[in-house]
Amino acid sequence: LTTAEAEELLKVHGLNEIEEKEVSKLYIFASQFWQPMPLMIWIAIVVEGVIESWPDMAILIAIQFANATLSFYEITKAGNAVKALKASLKPEATVKRDGKWKNINAIYVVPGDLVLLACGSTVPADSSVN
Repeated sequence: LTTAEAEELLKVHGLNEIEEKEVSKLYIFASQFWQPMPLMIWIAIVVEGVIESWPDMAILIAIQFANATLSFYEITKAGNAVKALKASLKPEATVKRDGKWKNINAIYVVPGDLVLLACGSTVPADSSVN
């Protein structure tokens, strides 16, 4: 491929990467209240309210919010670590453009690119191997 052809194919097919949905932090926090264990605690809270044991009910509600807060912290911390790891890994591909082998960022590989694979290298895209 020529560089111009590759640029045209890039406009048609887009970047060689998977789009990831961003989940809001509010949703992550709220989802901690309807996991299996928190649901059992909600049932216990309702039972405590029905029997009018207000101190126990308050303690269970405090446990529920503490659990959700700690879980939210751990999940967002792990998510940030994964994002940092992805940012540090920039896969490269060796492709033939304009008759010469060039190292480019793998997100710019387009259909029709001739990719050079060496022993132990990763395949930078959906490719057909001949």
